Amino acid sequence: MAEQIHKGFVRFGVFEVNLRSGELRKHGLRLRLPGQPLKILTILLEQPGEVITREQIQKSLWPHDTFVDFEHSLNSAIKKLREALGDSAGHPRYIETVPRLGYRFIAPVSLGEPTDPSTFVVSAGTTTAIAETLPGRPLDVPVEHSWSLQVKRAFQIAALLAIIAAAWWLTESLRQVRTAAFETVRTTRVTSDGQAIKAAISPDGRYIAYTLDISGRESLLVRRATTLHDIEIVPPSPVHYLGITFSPDSETVYYVTHTAEATPSVLYRVPVLGGSPQKLKEDLASPPSLSPDGTRIAFVRESAAESSLMIGDLDSGRERRLSSRKLPNVLDYPAWSPDGRFIACTALDASLVSAKGSDARIIGISVEDGTERVLSARTWAFIRQLAWLGNGTGLVMSARDEESAFLHVWLVSYPAGIARKLTGGLNGQTGASASADSHKLVTVEETTVSSIWRQRATPGQQAEPVVSGSTGSSPPRWTPDGRIIYEPELNGYTNIWIADADGAHRKQLTTVGNNDQSSICASGRTIAFISDRSGSPAIWTMDIDGGHQTMVTKAWPNTMPELSPDGKWIVYTAIGSGHWTTLWRVASSGGQAVELNDRLWQWPAVSPDGKWIAGFYASQRLSTQTEPDSLAVIPIGGGPPVKVIPIPSFVSTLGAIRWTRDGRELSYLENGKDGMNIWNQPLGGGQPHQVTQFHGASLFDFDWSHDGQQLLFRQGVRARDVVLIQDAKSN
Repeated sequence: MAEQIHKGFVRFGVFEVNLRSGELRKHGLRLRLPGQPLKILTILLEQPGEVITREQIQKSLWPHDTFVDFEHSLNSAIKKLREALGDSAGHPRYIETVPRLGYRFIAPVSLGEPTDPSTFVVSAGTTTAIAETLPGRPLDVPVEHSWSLQVKRAFQIAALLAIIAAAWWLTESLRQVRTAAFETVRTTRVTSDGQAIKAAISPDGRYIAYTLDISGRESLLVRRATTLHDIEIVPPSPVHYLGITFSPDSETVYYVTHTAEATPSVLYRVPVLGGSPQKLKEDLASPPSLSPDGTRIAFVRESAAESSLMIGDLDSGRERRLSSRKLPNVLDYPAWSPDGRFIACTALDASLVSAKGSDARIIGISVEDGTERVLSARTWAFIRQLAWLGNGTGLVMSARDEESAFLHVWLVSYPAGIARKLTGGLNGQTGASASADSHKLVTVEETTVSSIWRQRATPGQQAEPVVSGSTGSSPPRWTPDGRIIYEPELNGYTNIWIADADGAHRKQLTTVGNNDQSSICASGRTIAFISDRSGSPAIWTMDIDGGHQTMVTKAWPNTMPELSPDGKWIVYTAIGSGHWTTLWRVASSGGQAVELNDRLWQWPAVSPDGKWIAGFYASQRLSTQTEPDSLAVIPIGGGPPVKVIPIPSFVSTLGAIRWTRDGRELSYLENGKDGMNIWNQPLGGGQPHQVTQFHGASLFDFDWSHDGQQLLFRQGVRARDVVLIQDAKSN
């Protein structure tokens, strides 16, 4: 293919490239394209459909002895090339980014001669190529008449081609109008209390089921789509819902719940308007999906070594394993196709390091024989929930691409596999469910607004605002000299800033990539943090003034580094041998990292004396789906925990753990009857006790000052509500 391409002209879409003259044309009009972008286009066109690595492009464009900022230059050239083609990384038509590898040309390519008439040569003394190819043209036409005849014939061909092109465009446009669902949408907020978690719409569109979280206790409610009245069909309890779905006849709701304790998750069903829930099955690791006839259920089950897509018979209880993956490869979010022939699900490698998440893709698995196929060529950073349109023309899902910080609702056409984003903006949407008529979707939309505050630990003191606006998603930190480190999100990037305790004299410490999850040693000289500036997450260190920024070791998404008080060690979480996040330690100067404990850990915190590590912990029924169920403490050198304290389900494992100044208690967030507050757990025994008395706004994370006299915290409003999305063309 490369040899043929070098000989002449390549066409794709409305473009053609003359590789001999280095010209790119659109509809026959020449486009200006610099040398490097054109060379990259040539390299991609030589192997259409194949992945060309960034290293291959580097070797082709820059000799080994060339000194250049390769990453910046290549990214700039790719951007210019996409601009010339009217292409985008998020919705590629021609050039697809293959995360962590390179690029791929995905449009159909054809070889041939140029269509631009200016490239043809017509001479008075010869019979031209145009004349030779026109039907009915006698070869002995006098030369003096050839010019006028050729021009006439050329115009005839041009007119014919224009008619054909117009007919094709009209046909294709009409086809797209007929088949493209949700081109224009209308959204309606269904709930307004801001506490919804999961949602589903019944196949007939009459009911919307959703879960409500109040003070760590979740309930299941159903609302008729045409009313504002809710029916509570499952009362509040200290559980989490993995997913909810309706039976094909819309008369029954199926749901999966689990608790923070190490007990199996359970599948139930309950009549849509209420009744006694019936327990059906245990040990599910995904939302359920029913077959079109309602007699079988698809779900994912995980062990310590395997992730399996299962099919279960609802009457007999018999199960069949349809497909399996050895961990860390994971299957999730099954969705049974409307024709019943296969099950769509997500597939990803949980150990992959990506700047913004894992490379999740959608596959289809045959119900009959378990054979697999890819349903879309593109990948996403994260996918949350899959659901089929009732007419089988596509899948809707909640997903996040590599260029966004939020989950949004997407539509992936079937069988073409073309992805299109249905929602956007600065609010995220989690989950997706569709009605059988393919005209209605429901999702849960989240809005978060937060600010950083400080408050003296003395009872009765009022909190004071420090930083307002977009304050990121990582905990703010105190420095030993009483300043604060925080990480606002500006222009799509998160960076580390330092300021006085009252928010004055702000200074930006990082400028490249995304940088967050800061930790400061007791001397105040060194900061450890996570950065994706190299293309993948890594732990970095820098001086308190932002100088000497140095990469220490690779990291994973959601890695949480913590510096020891003396600044010599960094304790952090990373994917271990068991495929879940385990506890690690590395010297802050770099070197070989050591796994300290192979159980599940989150939010490690080093004690003030540097001898102990505390964190959220789990040791039983471990898999990629396991959540922490305890607080644990181990020696700084590793080994088994010396103390394990079970925690209730309303303790938030999304926020950090902090040691008190005397090292005798651990502070954490708990969602109680008064809302989210800080609680302390004594390590010497005794019951936890509430420290703060906040009401109303949500408390997201916090930090104690080094003298224990001040509290720094991020507080705001996080509202989650059910949203109905309707196809405007259907109304």
